[in-house]
Amino acid sequence: MAPDPCVQCGGKDYNTVLTATVQLTDASRDFQLLRCQSCGLVKTEPQLSGPDLSAFYSADYYGRVRPDDLDWVRRDQRHKVNFLEAYLQQGRVLDVGCGLGIFLLALDPSRWDRYGLEAMPTPHQEASTRLGDEKMAQAELETAPWPEQHFDAITFWDVIEHVPNPRKTLATAFRLLRPGGFLLLTTPNFGGYQARRFGEDWYSLSLPHHFYHYTPATMTGLLEAAGFRVRSLEDRFGHENYHALKHSFLKSYTRRYGAKAGRLRYYLLKPLLHPWEWLSTRLGGGSHLAICAQRPESP
Repeated sequence: MAPDPCVQCGGKDYNTVLTATVQLTDASRDFQLLRCQSCGLVKTEPQLSGPDLSAFYSADYYGRVRPDDLDWVRRDQRHKVNFLEAYLQQGRVLDVGCGLGIFLLALDPSRWDRYGLEAMPTPHQEASTRLGDEKMAQAELETAPWPEQHFDAITFWDVIEHVPNPRKTLATAFRLLRPGGFLLLTTPNFGGYQARRFGEDWYSLSLPHHFYHYTPATMTGLLEAAGFRVRSLEDRFGHENYHALKHSFLKSYTRRYGAKAGRLRYYLLKPLLHPWEWLSTRLGGGSHLAICAQRPESP
């Protein structure tokens, strides 16, 4: 079956840039990464949903977090809070895909009116318990219960790559922001060193959880198509670069040499990873993009 037209430009011609096999406990499944020949946006094919997709979410997918330890929350979210507050010091903020609400908990409640949107029932319930039912919604952004121009800032922390129609989602975010409001997002950088170096072993590829894979050019194109003006774009954000690099090496070595020999090679290499991450990020781009875009004050 031919893939759907590109969500960014409507193009129908694609090149295959990567084929990968993802292993489940008792089965495996093949995926392709297809690049639109017109605009360059890369998509995962097929894009799974419902139970087919849920089968690929293991119990440890969300990592280890301590949402009830406020000191830990503030340390863990410091780089995101600083990124937001470089552009805005207070206001009404919506975190899309808020999970357990950790980012919102890190914000000073005396300066920020904190709202969250989470489609999954369990994390939504936990976020509601900590932040209040009236500020949390269990929905997709397109069906969110808030009026247009309601927010001063909207954040997407590692969320936009999970969205099946990012152009539609960003257009909705545009309408929910007041004129002059800010959208901040992070997403894996498919144009960076790690994506090029590791291919299917790149930790931030995360198939089939990620539907789209963005470069600075394609992410900028999507934001501008939704009406935003990009204020800043950086590819050296937070601690994700080192975390992704070490897991990419570990995955690559264990796949190539087996679990025992691969882990041995990884631990021999590990002392070199900090300088490797520093140099590769500066010369070839980091594993993640961090972007601030703004809804113009006037059309």
